Amino acid sequence: MKNRRSDHLPVRLGTNRIYILPTKTGTAYAILLVVLLLISINYTNPPGYLLTFLLTGIALVGIFHTHRGLSGLLISQGPASPVFAGDRAKFPVTVTNPSPWARYGIQVGWSRVETGPLKDVPVTGEQTFRPSLPAANRGELRPKRVVVATVFPLGLFRAWSWVALPLHCMVYPAPAPRASLLDQHNASPDQGEERPRTGNPLEGEEYHGLRAYQPGDPLRRIAWKAVARGSELVSKEFGSAANQEAIVLDWDRLANEEIEARLSRLCRLVLDAEASGRAYSLQIPGKRIPTGSGPRQMRACLTALALFAMPDAQTLNEAPR
Repeated sequence: MKNRRSDHLPVRLGTNRIYILPTKTGTAYAILLVVLLLISINYTNPPGYLLTFLLTGIALVGIFHTHRGLSGLLISQGPASPVFAGDRAKFPVTVTNPSPWARYGIQVGWSRVETGPLKDVPVTGEQTFRPSLPAANRGELRPKRVVVATVFPLGLFRAWSWVALPLHCMVYPAPAPRASLLDQHNASPDQGEERPRTGNPLEGEEYHGLRAYQPGDPLRRIAWKAVARGSELVSKEFGSAANQEAIVLDWDRLANEEIEARLSRLCRLVLDAEASGRAYSLQIPGKRIPTGSGPRQMRACLTALALFAMPDAQTLNEAPR
């Protein structure tokens, strides 16, 4: 079947795009019918004929109901949440039933063999499926198509239809396992910043961020939540809001690491910077994300890392002069 990416959403499953074949159980069932027919002919057994024709009629009716289980369904997709490399990307696929009868045992997957769990679609309702794929590498993950299938009601036949959807998922670099937010080799505040206090905040001082723990820091100033997320032991620090500067996450400060290692390190630093509440910017070859904070800033930085590409990879691994 040719790719149908030109179809308008939602995609309607018409009778001309639904295929149906016997399952393994259906094949065994057909062999049984042949055996019953041969026995009936050999022994001229009218009850045998009756049983054979009755079972054959049930199978023929099953073909009709299995095909009708997919006919007329509307298929569309939702936005996929970004994931990190090494995780599984889930693609929301919505199946809408516009007909006045329910659809039972619907599956959505990537092939006729590997399909997802069975779900029922209610009358004039919808059901969301989330088939997943391993996201091994950073970048954009774009599956070509999904398969919608059913074996209801008898399991003797499988009806399926291939549907091409504009599926898309952003895969961020896998974050490094450990990183300190204010590690001077990776993230640096702007010049001229006063050293913030780690004791009790004074009047006019605000929460400044996190820094690496130093012996003698009060235990009540340790950022236990950040430690629980896998970060190094860090302490909260306070300082004047006027002196608080943004953190610069600079590619050139990781010159001794490989490209993917740099991206993983920067990914961890972006996550730590966002968790600290401080403003930050990102500088990588060919792109600079201005200073900001919040979910939008984090997504912009992680997306830039995910899509990073440089023709001359050897130059990137050389230390700056």
